[in-house]
Amino acid sequence: MIKFTYKAMTDDGQPRNGSIEAPSKARAVQMLQRNGWVILKIESAESSESFSVATRSIGGRITTQQLMEFSSETSALLDAKIPLEQVLKTQADLCSHAGFKEVLNEVWKDVNGGASFADALARHPKVFERFYSNMVRGGEASGALDLIMRRLAALLERRQKLRSKVVSAMIYPSLLLVMGVAVVGIMMLVVIPKLSELFADGGRLLPASTRTIIAMSEFSRVYWWAFPLLVITGFGAYKYSTRSEEGKVKWGLKGLKFPILGNLIAEAETSRFCRMLSALLEGQVPILQALSITGGTLENAALRSLMKKVYEAVQGGKPMGPVLQQHAEFPELASRMITMGEDSGELGTMLDKVAERYEEKVAASTERFVSVLEPAFIVVLGIVVGFIVISMMQGIMAMSTSAG
Repeated sequence: MIKFTYKAMTDDGQPRNGSIEAPSKARAVQMLQRNGWVILKIESAESSESFSVATRSIGGRITTQQLMEFSSETSALLDAKIPLEQVLKTQADLCSHAGFKEVLNEVWKDVNGGASFADALARHPKVFERFYSNMVRGGEASGALDLIMRRLAALLERRQKLRSKVVSAMIYPSLLLVMGVAVVGIMMLVVIPKLSELFADGGRLLPASTRTIIAMSEFSRVYWWAFPLLVITGFGAYKYSTRSEEGKVKWGLKGLKFPILGNLIAEAETSRFCRMLSALLEGQVPILQALSITGGTLENAALRSLMKKVYEAVQGGKPMGPVLQQHAEFPELASRMITMGEDSGELGTMLDKVAERYEEKVAASTERFVSVLEPAFIVVLGIVVGFIVISMMQGIMAMSTSAG
């Protein structure tokens, strides 16, 4: 028998959560549904416990996973014809995250006081992004709020999976970089100073490479503060140059032109743009409002600037596909597919296809980028450490020869 934890709602609107033992998940659901309950969430006790630990470990931040579960559970309750006010109250009562529970209680109070669901969500922009509240607004207007909430859950899940793939792929190169810096730092600040004591009387007898390494080590020991100062200065210069939107756009263009990484950025932003725009259009959000929302969520300033031009063109009665085709920073394949979608009247469907295509490309590009980055780090680290070791060995051999 397997132990499962569950969150459910009774036929009279009372929240229920607890645990149940059953041979399988499907059997556990059947056992609970015999009571006439609406099942919001059910999972094995082990995975529930591990997720709880993971949630606590990130310091109480409201995660994408929690928003995804909220959207999915709300959709299930609305689909069961339970009133929205009761759904929100149930969600707040069952929420185990203190910060999110407080937000949901405020949303419930606002809705209970006569505000629309979308307006109540919009009062918490740090939790519910602009696209989220506007999709809910479209769902309320079209009378298909349960479908929109289900769409939101699917959208958030796709975003989380894509982000997880990228983060997971970058963990090993990041560790290599940190380890490489640590190894070189220890050698320059600890190992070489001890070895250099052997060469105190060597003077000009030491090879140039050995003298160079010893000089670099001495400089690092005396002026170690220059390295963090250099990093801080560089970061400050970057922040200063990106105070204006023009500066942000210039840096954004530089990022898109960077070998391999630039393509990865463009592909990730394209998939995000198309997926979100499709979801907003499906949620009955007007095209101009959808473009404004989607463009503002892009992280690359150059692409955000491009979306402003697209917005102005569409506002003037032009299709957005040809505008995107005129700018090299937006992938040409994506812009052509969007143009075909507009010409055929199937823009939403085409946007979904573009998003799926570029999500696959992001995964492939990430693997390709990591496959280049990992050996590059190893080679560079090997060259640096090898040069240090060989230089010191040459010094030892020179001293041995002169002594003999």
